[in-house]
Amino acid sequence: MKKALALFIILFTLILASCGGESIASSLVVIEKGDSSDNKEHWIKAYDPNNHNKEEAFKIVIQEKMVWNLIEKDIEYFARYSKNGDHPSVLEDIQY
Repeated sequence: MKKALALFIILFTLILASCGGESIASSLVVIEKGDSSDNKEHWIKAYDPNNHNKEEAFKIVIQEKMVWNLIEKDIEYFARYSKNGDHPSVLEDIQY
């Protein structure tokens, strides 16, 4: 019984871990900033200069407006962001 419970816990943990998105860390060059008309969603468009070009820029949602205010266009940052399927990436951390 104890082995079955331990196996169940391990399998359950693995299933939960696979459901989450992936976390990516890379250099990013910000080419565009924007927000929604109701000012509730803030985002940037950026690309990794080491692996992509401007045409391959993608959207990253920023949850904190204060962070979004500090980000400048045409500057290279080191950032960590999460990607979950077809949803836009979400910024986790950014450094100049």
